Formats: sequence, structure tokens, C-alpha cells
Amino acid sequence: MSELIFKIQKAKKHGRSPIEILISGKGKTHKAITENTDELLQTLDKLLKRNKIELDTLNEIKLEILNGAGLTSQRIVKSIIKALSLDL
Repeated sequence: MSELIFKIQKAKKHGRSPIEILISGKGKTHKAITENTDELLQTLDKLLKRNKIELDTLNEIKLEILNGAGLTSQRIVKSIIKALSLDL
């Protein structure tokens, strides 16, 4: 079983918060970073496909928010987590 973690980092000067996606399991950690929330689902999908991980093998989804993270990014990631949790 694997664990999916979204880490929302401090917003940059242009106002966007980088979002780090981590998938850990079986002693391995896979990572991708995106600053564009419009591409967040696409980045997640690519990460899952590249590492041959199915959504149904994820047993936990976590969110980590660092101080100064953008509010819009937080809301978008929370919505994605809620939608993914409905499917799990």
C-alpha cells in the first residue's frame, strides 16, 4: 500500500505556491513538483502512470501546508483530496 502526500509550500513572489506531490510505499518515494494548480491533476496522473501505481493501492492521502502557503492552492488541493477520497 502507498501513501500520497501533497505539500503546499510558501508562495513565491509571483503569488503561486509550489505544490510537491509525494508517493511513498514499498521503501520508495516518488516526487513531482508543480507551481501551476491548473496542471496539478495532470502532474499527479503522470506521476502515478510513470511509477505504475493505481489509485486503489493508495491507502492514505495527506496534506501538509507550510506557513505562507497560498489560500487558493490550499482550497484546490483540499478539493482534489476530497474527490480522490470518494473514489477510494
